[in-house]
Amino acid sequence: MSQAVLDRWYAALRAGDASALAAVTTDDVIVRWNGPPGVVPWAGVWEGRTKVLTFFKRVAEHLEILSIETVARIEDEAGIVVVLEGQWRVRASGEELKVRAANLFRFDGDRVAAYEVYPDSYSFAKALAKA
Repeated sequence: MSQAVLDRWYAALRAGDASALAAVTTDDVIVRWNGPPGVVPWAGVWEGRTKVLTFFKRVAEHLEILSIETVARIEDEAGIVVVLEGQWRVRASGEELKVRAANLFRFDGDRVAAYEVYPDSYSFAKALAKA
């Protein structure tokens, strides 16, 4: 798996660039964000590029990415797990939160085919509830 694919993925997220994100995903990409549905507006499973782009749009409506740093990375033939520490700002309240998450990636060639996030969903839910 190429670090270049992950670099393009995270750059597209930081920039909020839907066309760049589409260019690095498969048509049938699946995103799973593990958290409480109804509390975290983007929690759940999003299937297909169009729905995945809607997922990222929804995240961007609520959060601004301030920083993302890789803490650890595990790679094998099945994919990559990235443990990251990120800092976000809730757009509605201005509150900042710094949390860790594990991101699981599966690839098809040079594109992301699946992305699963194990976040500190409590911290996101708490920050969003204050907004």
